[in-house]
Amino acid sequence: MKSRFRFSLVVVLLSLLASLFVLLTPIPEPISDDFSAVSAAAYIQQIALEPHSVFDEEAHETVRLYLKDQLTELLGAQNVREIDYTADEVGSDYPIRNLLGVIPGTSDTAIMLVAHYDSRGHIGRMGELGGSYGAADDGYGVATILELARVYADRTDLENTIMFLITDGEETGLYGAEMVTQNEQELMDQVGFVINLEARGIEGPAYMFETSKNNEKIIDFYRNASYPVSYSIATAVYTVMPNMTDFTEFLAIGKQGINFAVLDSLYYYHTPRDNFTNIDLSSLQHYGAQVAPLVEEFATNAVYSDVHYFEGEQDQVFFTLFPNVFVSYTDTVATVLHVLVLLGVIAFLIFGIVQKKIKPLAVLKQFGMILLSLVVVGIAGVYLSKLIAFLGRTSWSLTYVRMENTELPTLFLMVGTLLGLFFLYRRFVEKNQEQKEFLFAASLFLALLAFLTGVVLSGASFLFFVPSLFGLIYLIFQQFNAKMLWKRILFVVSTLILMLIAVPLLYSLFLALTVGGLAALFAIMLFYLIVLIPIFVNEAYSM
Repeated sequence: MKSRFRFSLVVVLLSLLASLFVLLTPIPEPISDDFSAVSAAAYIQQIALEPHSVFDEEAHETVRLYLKDQLTELLGAQNVREIDYTADEVGSDYPIRNLLGVIPGTSDTAIMLVAHYDSRGHIGRMGELGGSYGAADDGYGVATILELARVYADRTDLENTIMFLITDGEETGLYGAEMVTQNEQELMDQVGFVINLEARGIEGPAYMFETSKNNEKIIDFYRNASYPVSYSIATAVYTVMPNMTDFTEFLAIGKQGINFAVLDSLYYYHTPRDNFTNIDLSSLQHYGAQVAPLVEEFATNAVYSDVHYFEGEQDQVFFTLFPNVFVSYTDTVATVLHVLVLLGVIAFLIFGIVQKKIKPLAVLKQFGMILLSLVVVGIAGVYLSKLIAFLGRTSWSLTYVRMENTELPTLFLMVGTLLGLFFLYRRFVEKNQEQKEFLFAASLFLALLAFLTGVVLSGASFLFFVPSLFGLIYLIFQQFNAKMLWKRILFVVSTLILMLIAVPLLYSLFLALTVGGLAALFAIMLFYLIVLIPIFVNEAYSM
């Protein structure tokens, strides 16, 4: 018994350790012919010398001229132009002055990289101080553009065109992107794909957090990236949130593309601490590691000369499993999988009832316990996050609590919740028969959620499908009394894969939602624990 417990605990700890590498960012590259964070950082050092919002007119103009000079030096004056609009044309108190650099290909069809050069200059949402130096937001984006312009400047073998659009007035209303998309029809007709580069923090992985609709071909294209980090739940949820970036304007005219941003250290965002001394070279390298291969693929492959190539008919479900291990499948495949797992759980449940090995009322009781647990952890998450915000003397929102040093309190609360759920399971689901009925209830609950989310918000469905699948497989192994070796292998594989998905995803959602989203974090953790705990207990304690 003790040896089985030790083995099970070691598997859990090693799986946890492995999960910490999922969001790994690359080592910064020195200056070479390839994308280099060291080279890109030199641009940020000049861009972020002082705040340069549209209200800081002199500094704003200094940055614009610097960027224009850099593009001109790299691409030649003939390939750089300004796209300007007067204050009256914009309907604002200031003019908008965008910059466009072009590296021509054989085809006029272009991949367009977009970033904005104005920094935050006024107080925004809760806790934002304004006066940002714009080193990350959007120095990361602008520097990535300039570095890619350096890398591709002398290429003469390109099938398709590369465009670099550096916009103005993003922070005050997306004005630069709006004016270009609404008024430069000839230019927009050439654009086959858009990559927008943003930042909502200063460090950590650069997440691909948004795509255009019907992204099946887009996700296939994104698989060319190195160290891809993305979860379809993020792209699905973002579509129903009020947040906007320059990418919003391109979506409004039907353009296809993707959106990137770092999320870690939100409390630096839109504050004076967004400055050059706080940039993260590994994060900057991660932008290049993902974007450069996409630019290379698009620019050198004639198939993308069709400006409508990326228009798809359905979305994909996707998630990062491990560094450079990116899983994706279409909504059609997802629907088939959801139906198969749901029918499998129901059929196997009926089989157990007919064989009188499963009591339906007991399964219903465990189902009710799971629902009750979900309600309890959800309510607890809301009020605990409100308490943290109160103690930190900051405003609370379900998706935005701008507050430092919430990582450890959140971690302690989640570990406490995990231990509490484990204790309750051991206390109230003691017998082997009850454990089996609980796992049936959990698998059915998750299979139903996978099917329902697959219909209404497909990008989130993998959250429930993966644990329900492993729950069903484990039940089958139990039912037919699989040999100890095979059950042990299944335990290892189940624990590893579920933790490789759950741990990085929970951390990523914490970065995106802040401690205000504690209820969502508790709920998602519960979805995985109702499968992981029974499997662990069965492996560690069963005779």
